[in-house]
Amino acid sequence: MLQPSHMQALIFQQPALTLMAGCVRIPLMTWVRSRIFPLQFLLCLIALLLATPTFAQDIAILLSGELPVYHKAVKGFRSGLSPSFAVHEYVLGQPMSADRELGRRIRASNPDLVFVVGGKAAHLAKIEIVDQPVVFCLVLNPEIHALPSANMTGILMTVPSKDQLASMRTVLPKLNRVGLVYSLDSSPFVFHAQQSAKDLGLTLVATPITRPADLPGALRTLLPQVDALWLLRDPTVVNVDSLRFLMRTALDFNVPVFGFSSGLMRHGALATLSLDYQLIGRQAASLARDILRQDLTKGRSLPSPQPPAQPQLALNLNAAEFLGVTPSTQSMQLAAELFGGPGAFAKHDTNEPFFIP
Repeated sequence: MLQPSHMQALIFQQPALTLMAGCVRIPLMTWVRSRIFPLQFLLCLIALLLATPTFAQDIAILLSGELPVYHKAVKGFRSGLSPSFAVHEYVLGQPMSADRELGRRIRASNPDLVFVVGGKAAHLAKIEIVDQPVVFCLVLNPEIHALPSANMTGILMTVPSKDQLASMRTVLPKLNRVGLVYSLDSSPFVFHAQQSAKDLGLTLVATPITRPADLPGALRTLLPQVDALWLLRDPTVVNVDSLRFLMRTALDFNVPVFGFSSGLMRHGALATLSLDYQLIGRQAASLARDILRQDLTKGRSLPSPQPPAQPQLALNLNAAEFLGVTPSTQSMQLAAELFGGPGAFAKHDTNEPFFIP
């Protein structure tokens, strides 16, 4: 049975076919010699071009929940698509059995591509959506959860370590020793960060912990050894319960803190390299368009996950004054946001969550 979009294409083709038939009935030499040749030729050419049927591509969007940052990513994703795409949006939040059923329904609807936002949606897609290409975003440490799978790719949440360390060096040119506390989930990132630090002539002092209760002792031992504290998106280390202790202890030791979210500014971080979630959504849309345009749905390998584009440097001038440090002129020029101090132009949302599930 013809789908509605197919029927519309055939209906649209009919006038063009009729016009072409009229063109064919005119003897060729008579048509060429006549004065109507240019007009009829142009009309026939346009009819042929417009008669080619085009069918809308379906995209399913699956969100892990109703967090505002998820909807920012979806807004960016939708803005990166042309109106020709048919987009259907779904939100998880029921018992797992209901979520599994939703995943199966999405798979059965046979979309051309699925866009998933958040770790819960990505994990469900890995289990239930195996026939369609999947693009994910806002998934913390996807490799820990064996993501991506063969039919998945996406936009990572973590800025490459070399870029983060280079930003620290830009803010504090005399920086030598950088400290961080991390859990097992962050081990792959820390492994690469060690090499990035060596490449930049920095020393990375990394202290592992296995549980949140280990943090106080590890932090107090680490801080006297370093020039700056680097906070990662690691929920074992940085969470609602530990954040106040982390920031106060670092300030007590007069150690500047570099973070990953502008929401950390209100807690005293000196600088952050944060993400624009709407921009991540647009980046995911670009990746989705490339997959569909190159027909990578036909058994070819999907591209590797991409790091987030255009992370935003922000500086806390109040924290700099308190710590007695002067951010470099270059970092002041590069900063997209300044928080506190004379001439500041803070535009960021300081209520932005510092951890996204």
